[in-house]
Amino acid sequence: MPLHLRLLIPVLLFLSGTSLLFSQGAAAPIAEESVKPGINEGFLDPALKVEDWLKRFEVESREVFHARESVVAACRIRKGMTIADIGAGTGLYTRLFSEATGPEGWVYAVDISGPFLKHIVARARQEKQENISAVLSPEDSVALPPNSIDLAFICDTYHHFEYPKGTLASLVRALKKGGAVVVIDFERIEGQSREWVVGHVRAGKEVFRKEIEEAGLSFVDEVRIDGFQENYFLRFRKE
Repeated sequence: MPLHLRLLIPVLLFLSGTSLLFSQGAAAPIAEESVKPGINEGFLDPALKVEDWLKRFEVESREVFHARESVVAACRIRKGMTIADIGAGTGLYTRLFSEATGPEGWVYAVDISGPFLKHIVARARQEKQENISAVLSPEDSVALPPNSIDLAFICDTYHHFEYPKGTLASLVRALKKGGAVVVIDFERIEGQSREWVVGHVRAGKEVFRKEIEEAGLSFVDEVRIDGFQENYFLRFRKE
């Protein structure tokens, strides 16, 4: 049985007010060449321990956690919006978006990791956030229906797109006309950025922006977020 199907089964056991979606095309072969082989090996491990990642992701020393309120405000969320948290991880922003969009809105928590999604669904159930769906995606697609989302949020995740062309193509299809994409990632500048960033993040802001624009999205603006030293915030739109 393919990996994604094996992971789907235990996630379903956690469903209550929330739900999990699964794309029938998730097991299709990937033709695009990987831009950074192996970068997602740890996240694809079914034995991944969410507790270890909570200690890394949801701590004040992490910029996107410390500045989370400013980031949500900069996303310009309106009540009733449908939002996709791409690479949702431990679900920090999924939960914040659930509140911001209100019960009349919806949030898709999209990730390639089954353990992360199980955690998100269990936490949503615990906190009675019933406007969240967990989406187990393949490595080259966001696995969302066409014209289904108003906003795609990609936080410290774009550099983990091992197959960016396929992933971006699926993302553009999923966006409604006029829909927005927010990309937060690490500034990668040779000779200035930390050694970890230079080694882990495959390219700088200009390269990522070019890839996203070539996928068919228009650049809107770069937003200055108080508290960001290593991260940047870019906004794009589907015309």
